[in-house]
Amino acid sequence: MKDKVQATLSKVADDDIEQQGLHTWSFGELPKVYSQKRGGFDVKAYPALVDNKDSVEIKLFETEVEQEQVMKEGQRRLLLLNVPSPIKYLHTNLPNKSKLGLYFNPYGKVLDLIDDCIACGIDKLIEGQGGLVWDADKFEQLKEHVRGELGDTVVDIAKQVETILTTAFNINKKLKGRVDLTMAFALSDIKAQVEGLIFKGFATECGWKRLPDILRYLKAIEKRMEKLPIDPNRDRMHMLKVESVTQDYKELLNKIPKGMKIPENVKEIRWMLEELRVSYFAQQLGTPYPVSDKRVLNAIDAC
Repeated sequence: MKDKVQATLSKVADDDIEQQGLHTWSFGELPKVYSQKRGGFDVKAYPALVDNKDSVEIKLFETEVEQEQVMKEGQRRLLLLNVPSPIKYLHTNLPNKSKLGLYFNPYGKVLDLIDDCIACGIDKLIEGQGGLVWDADKFEQLKEHVRGELGDTVVDIAKQVETILTTAFNINKKLKGRVDLTMAFALSDIKAQVEGLIFKGFATECGWKRLPDILRYLKAIEKRMEKLPIDPNRDRMHMLKVESVTQDYKELLNKIPKGMKIPENVKEIRWMLEELRVSYFAQQLGTPYPVSDKRVLNAIDAC
């Protein structure tokens, strides 16, 4: 269905709006809204840059939400194609301990991980300059800003990512070996939680603002593992509460049409579930706002 809509929009588009194989911002202003009259009907669409890895293209989208999500990735790619790679700078300025942590990354190739840190850094710089741009002059200004700041920004993100990976590595080490049956469910839950937090591309996917939170969630897991042998029953009681609201969240996700990206307010609930875990298993680490299973359920109902 989505592809059909896309094809229809492309059919009504003038030749000069949809373009392929772009490596620079060579198309003047990109309109936020594109309108055409066809057979007595007004056709309204939303143009965006689409990331094609070694180039970008301009395509029309049905909604502003799709436009914004795609444009973010497309603009990031166009910047990457027009600024020098910060890899050499990263290699020179990253402490040896951090380099080692990145090379022990169990989540794919180290170059993929570095690309993830770079993409996350570009997103941070774009946001710092006010977000997406829609004309050549603004893109030029943004490009120069990114060129000047990307190296240090990526070094900072790579240090955070290394700390996260090292913490996760230590947790995973403790999950191996013989397991006491009273703790088996909890350890299985922890393993799934770590896998949900750290995966290929997690820095860009979760965003630079979330990196300190991810580290805190991992520290909360460490606290949970310390307490687990002392009172496995208490742990299980908390875990069942988390599982119950997580089930409600999964049902909410199932209602989102296939192919549609998860809306931001729904994504926020996913992080509320992580905060709920902190409040149950490592209260001393604190949460940025009051959280309970009831509050999570209210947020789900409000979507």
